[in-house]
Amino acid sequence: MDELACRNCKFIISSHSSKCPICGSDDLTSKWSGYIIMLNVDKSELAKTSNIKTNGVYAISIRD
Repeated sequence: MDELACRNCKFIISSHSSKCPICGSDDLTSKWSGYIIMLNVDKSELAKTSNIKTNGVYAISIRD
């Protein structure tokens, strides 16, 4: 299954979706790399510095 990343918040979703469930953006791309799996955003320093507010899977990098 192909996955897309939201260019706005970097959340990774299935390619069957047309909108990001986190931020509502429809600016999705297949040009991304790396995973961040956020399990507990309340205790994560990485979540704070990355401005991630919801548990889930995020892209590390999005290419143009």
